[in-house]
Amino acid sequence: MVMARWLARIALPGVLVLAAAAGWAGASSAFSQLRDAGAPPVPGATASSTPEAQPPAAAPQASPTPEKAPPSDEPPFLSRTYKVRPGKLWKGLLETLQTAGFPPEEVDNEGRTVKTSFVEFKQDDYQNQVAEPPVRLGGDYHILQMIKVKQGKVSLEGRVATGPHGTELRIRARILVMGLDRVHRISVLVDRRSTGVIEAGFIHKLEARMGLEHL
Repeated sequence: MVMARWLARIALPGVLVLAAAAGWAGASSAFSQLRDAGAPPVPGATASSTPEAQPPAAAPQASPTPEKAPPSDEPPFLSRTYKVRPGKLWKGLLETLQTAGFPPEEVDNEGRTVKTSFVEFKQDDYQNQVAEPPVRLGGDYHILQMIKVKQGKVSLEGRVATGPHGTELRIRARILVMGLDRVHRISVLVDRRSTGVIEAGFIHKLEARMGLEHL
């Protein structure tokens, strides 16, 4: 007995786990056999030394994926034309986005295009509504939304290009608001078409920062 305890103390943790598991398995098997031996036989049943294979348990069903809002036309860009070099306007655009609270996330310096991270916004910060009314319920669309937006998330996309009359700046906003999926009864983020208020406010900040006037 003393020798057995000494060996158990110096054994590796993995060996102890395996031994314990084997012990529990053996005890469980023995208990199962004793229980089955003491149980009365089922009428009409015949003894069998080979256990019958049990059908595999059914896999749990995954929760349904919420349906997305129906595809809609992308919001148009709000455009302005300036008498300034494209490189200067591009640099000013990136700097103004950062200082205005729209940190650039995807930047293409060669193509002069940028998309910002989504940031929180409040309707109270703007004089006019920033989003158009939501898609009406019906058919395959079942996302319930508030008619007037109070808050949400917004990302800006900007492009600088050479146009026929000068350097063109194009800005558009992607707005996300909370909605209620009435089929799956969960809250989801859905797109709302911008009215151009957020874009116009940003362009005003850019022009003030760079001392620009659009044509």
